[in-house]
Amino acid sequence: MFIETIVVDYNGIVLFEPYLLRRRYGGAIEDGTNLFALFTTSDDGDRVLEEGLIVPVLAIDDSPYKVIVRRSSEPEIVRGTVVAENKVFPLRVAHGLVIADLVVLRDWTEGLGWKPVDVEPGNYGVTVRGFRLLDATGCRIVEAGYEFILEPQDALPVPTADVGKNMRVMWSAA
Repeated sequence: MFIETIVVDYNGIVLFEPYLLRRRYGGAIEDGTNLFALFTTSDDGDRVLEEGLIVPVLAIDDSPYKVIVRRSSEPEIVRGTVVAENKVFPLRVAHGLVIADLVVLRDWTEGLGWKPVDVEPGNYGVTVRGFRLLDATGCRIVEAGYEFILEPQDALPVPTADVGKNMRVMWSAA
């Protein structure tokens, strides 16, 4: 299980398998490459999702978030209320996962800001849940974040998640 704070400065979080992503682009990705533009202006975005190379959480507020990555067999630890859910993202793991601010796809720099996530190799179906915990008045967010739940699969599942889904968890009730 992975539990850490990820600071988002580019309106998103991405969970990905660096080895397989590099392999898709010839074994290396040049520093400074804007994969985000490639993914959003060509069919490559759909392909990397279908191939299970990345799991994105897009169009969220810049903020620090508690991020949890766990297998479905591990206990749930989300405090507060789940306010958004998106499933299923396919995910293939060959060597290991990392999680980072979405900026890594806009300005590729090998390893910069990446946090390793210890997950066994294999195929997974991933559900992303956004959550928030409010104070006693119900007006202030005490904690907010995202949980990535990895369900082991025999084969890579077909994606049913919607990358355009509203996954924002930051708001003020006041």
